[in-house]
Amino acid sequence: MVYVTREKLIETNGIYKKLGKNKSIVKLKNSYDYTRANIIGKILVNSRGERLGKVLDVIANVSEPYALILQVNDINEGDKLFIELPSRGRRR
Repeated sequence: MVYVTREKLIETNGIYKKLGKNKSIVKLKNSYDYTRANIIGKILVNSRGERLGKVLDVIANVSEPYALILQVNDINEGDKLFIELPSRGRRR
């Protein structure tokens, strides 16, 4: 079950490696164009909608992208991870 928000969710391939106690690397799916949408500073959530961290940088090349994450909460291996992109709704 995926938590439904007003934000657009981009699915990732999950955690790749933990670095120290508060940083980790997450493998991103290469089907999304990360050069058009800037994901730096966006929030990483799991399938329950819990905020797990913040994207610090996108590293590697376009065919094999990775994101450097500053963890706020623990990331468990096997969790489905998503990056929240704010929706561009019109304001009244």
